Amino acid sequence: MTECVAGKLKIGIIPLLCIAALAAVVVSTAFGQSPAIPETTMPAKPPEFEAATIKPTKDANPNWKTDREEGRRLTVDNRTLAELLMMAYRLDRRQIVNDPAWVTRDTYDLVAVAENDKDMQEHGREMFEKLLTDRFKLAFHWEQREMPVYVMTVAKGGPKLTPADANGAYESGCQRPGQCRFRRENMQRFVNWLQFAVVDKPVVNKTGLSGEFDFTLKWTPDESQFFAMGIHAPPPSDDPNAPPDLYPAMEEQLGLKLEAQKTATQVLAIDHVERPAED
Repeated sequence: MTECVAGKLKIGIIPLLCIAALAAVVVSTAFGQSPAIPETTMPAKPPEFEAATIKPTKDANPNWKTDREEGRRLTVDNRTLAELLMMAYRLDRRQIVNDPAWVTRDTYDLVAVAENDKDMQEHGREMFEKLLTDRFKLAFHWEQREMPVYVMTVAKGGPKLTPADANGAYESGCQRPGQCRFRRENMQRFVNWLQFAVVDKPVVNKTGLSGEFDFTLKWTPDESQFFAMGIHAPPPSDDPNAPPDLYPAMEEQLGLKLEAQKTATQVLAIDHVERPAED
């Protein structure tokens, strides 16, 4: 099981599914079409975390991972560097290549504190990326590789999404796997969430839809979904009133289609990486 405590909705370094009563999934509000280029305007020199520690996890339990983003404090326990990169750049695991074996094996506990809430809200993603780069001596480049993906397009009949109130709150979250509500969500952030938390392949956004929307998605997860989160979907239900599978649910409820294809996809190719020094 994975625990995620999000606190107030902010930048969403952690776009994870929280399995708790009405727990919130924080989805990034500063993510563009490319993982390398956030939508926000970057200052000449973005702030850095005021204090940060990254240490190997002691007595790691593979079935329990904790991620918390509360105010100006970020806490991540029992995560591999691959998972940290997935969080930072909104990637599927298959989009990280040329990595040594320890990148997906060794787990770490991370605590980072920003100087103030404003820095965390406006520059948290950049600060998190820089922290990983500095502490792991990380060098990488972006390239295109052909691989199996899901392509998300608008279904026949058009989208079934409600335009969001521009003054509304970002309140995207899941009560449990397969019962999720999204408020002020754009399609790229939705795609990022799908590929990070739900499906087993990268997802490419080809909807052509711009703007923010409010929508709800209910489906019955299968065993391939939420695997990256350490969450095991319950056995198939015999309930005739159970929600449909993900793919028909998206088409029926959202007017969107997910189709498996093989296409060129952006990947993060590691050139150099080192285990972090003891703090």
